[in-house]
Amino acid sequence: MRRVVASPLRSQDIINTTHRFALHSWTSTKAYRIREPTAISSAFASVTSLALHKPSKPLHRIQLTISSMSTTAALSAGANDSITHVLAVCRTPEDAERVAAVAKEIAAAAAEVAATATGGPATATAAPRLLLHLDASTLPAHAVPQLDAAACCRYLAGKGSLSRGSNNSDSHAQGGIGDTTDCTTGGGSSNDGAGCTKLMGRVLLAAPLLGSTQDLLRTHGSALGDGVVAVADRQTSGKGRGGNVWTSPPGCLMFSALRRLRVPSPASAPFINYLVCIAVTRGVRRALQGCGLPAVPLRIKWPNDIYAEGVKVGGALIHTTWQGAGFNVITGIGLNVNNRSPTTCLDELVERVLWGAAAKQEQEQQQPQGQPVVRVHREAVLAGILGALEEVYDTFEQSGFSPLESEYLAAWLHSGQVLDFDDSEPTMATSTAAAAAAATAPANGGSGSRATTRLTIRGLSSSGFLLAEDYAGVRYELTPDGNSLDMMQGLIRRKVV
Repeated sequence: MRRVVASPLRSQDIINTTHRFALHSWTSTKAYRIREPTAISSAFASVTSLALHKPSKPLHRIQLTISSMSTTAALSAGANDSITHVLAVCRTPEDAERVAAVAKEIAAAAAEVAATATGGPATATAAPRLLLHLDASTLPAHAVPQLDAAACCRYLAGKGSLSRGSNNSDSHAQGGIGDTTDCTTGGGSSNDGAGCTKLMGRVLLAAPLLGSTQDLLRTHGSALGDGVVAVADRQTSGKGRGGNVWTSPPGCLMFSALRRLRVPSPASAPFINYLVCIAVTRGVRRALQGCGLPAVPLRIKWPNDIYAEGVKVGGALIHTTWQGAGFNVITGIGLNVNNRSPTTCLDELVERVLWGAAAKQEQEQQQPQGQPVVRVHREAVLAGILGALEEVYDTFEQSGFSPLESEYLAAWLHSGQVLDFDDSEPTMATSTAAAAAAATAPANGGSGSRATTRLTIRGLSSSGFLLAEDYAGVRYELTPDGNSLDMMQGLIRRKVV
């Protein structure tokens, strides 16, 4: 008898039309016929309520993937997988009480939804789609995150170190440079206070798989409290600019952090992008320094992308809402730490700095196939960035962006960059490479088929946008048009009086 399994299964994937069930599967499928549709209904009882009517014919069609599991066990596993299990590590008993209250609210909401769907009373037996676990021992085996959230939370509280081998399942052999360098801050020594935070990471949520860490905090962040951080080993719907999806290969650090930022005016919103970029570059530098490794050449592409050696290795997506005398800021950050594709990562960048291209190639030939030479732990990078994020937020609240501007400009890619603007279309901006191809476009209104104004980027304007000037020293503020994925394209210019 052939056995079948459907995975992953979600309530929204189940379509009941004339007794034909379409279950989403990520592998190839085959069609099977079953005689007991009610068995399927009971298998999904903890996920959703299905209105299965008595069939007019005994045979029904269902798409399932071939597997060695039994049908009943497979369907039950699919139902359980629809529940998102999240570990919540808390710094204080008060933080734990707040998380427990949120978990109770989620369960009550699930019961209410189930009652509405079935037309019956709300019961505590209805399974919520999100379960928060304050005790790691209650997590199902498949829901244990690789990232060591407890060690990271202790380190941020100044009560521990990120010792070697703190990763759960992705730690590698330890040793010197000639072997595999296992990079975590402190090397097992106690925290000297450099990594401590007051707010960031007070509650640290961790899961092996989430749709989006930012969605999780947008839904529950305000109840979980200022400084809550959500981390996922993998994301299925990570957010990117313009509605794009940020891919999440294994080894990528993906997290979102909530902070209440008290500032005098909502006009300061553009600067939040720059604060986050400074925190990433500063935090990575400190994390590498903490495990005795050299800095890597991380650069900032305006407004909030992180580049190294000409390719993107990270980015941020900031969601802000103005309330009262400040912003509620949810910062989503993705950074390539151990994943060497699709571009490069911190592991590889460190190796290049340590040995150079030729020596690195020789070193790799001495390693087992697929074994990295350097392994930078995500816990160390997360702690470094969160510590730096709290620092820059505090500085911005107290003194504005001025004390941080030089650090930002030292890391960004755009000082002296030349942009050509078509005088007939003020919203068009092209980089120097594109401008060189347009040989018929003389700069600053000369004769030819098309007149352009050439501007050179000098820094940031007082309102947080690009500041540029033409050959005569006339200054312009450049703002994005909101339609271009690459924000250096489609810029709108405005003279600065």
